[in-house]
Amino acid sequence: MSSKKTRERARFLLVNLLKSFFYLALLVGLFMVFRHFSTEEQRYAWFGSVYDNPALVLGIFVGSEILFGIIPPEVFMLWSLETGSIGPYFISIAVLALISYGAGFLNFRLGDWIRDKDWVSPARFPQLKKYVHLFEKYGGYLVVVASITPLPFSAISLLAGVGGLNTRTYLLLSLFRILRYFAYAFILTGIDGL
Repeated sequence: MSSKKTRERARFLLVNLLKSFFYLALLVGLFMVFRHFSTEEQRYAWFGSVYDNPALVLGIFVGSEILFGIIPPEVFMLWSLETGSIGPYFISIAVLALISYGAGFLNFRLGDWIRDKDWVSPARFPQLKKYVHLFEKYGGYLVVVASITPLPFSAISLLAGVGGLNTRTYLLLSLFRILRYFAYAFILTGIDGL
């Protein structure tokens, strides 16, 4: 690999990691402000029916992860930290990480299935055009970056399937998704004491 390509990949990863940390800091800041300026009763009044229903929250999480990560996973990590509804924090993080990993693999398999279908094209689905270009440029490296940054992991997984990435390679590269969950969990447990 040329040094120019290596620098370009490193820059791409760095930019997306910085975005990731910015979004995490913003979310944590909002969480801290919300926690500081509201009472437990007010929080329960606003979110009680959802907050105390782990099956509903996990259902929303699964839907979000399958539908290209509509809701940032950190929201669910914070929910888990606050409620302990699915057990000890790091067990719940493992559950969330495995759900996300599984949703990505589901999208990968869907992409693999539709790869040769005539009705699938970037022209028909213009919102994917940007990511098709990124996958063509970065290939499997894009799966790693999407696993650890705010790039839509499930959408990139779908493109990896459409792009013909080897299944074993995909499964190995997307393990970084689990690493991201645990790295963020350690950060969030640090701010929980504040």
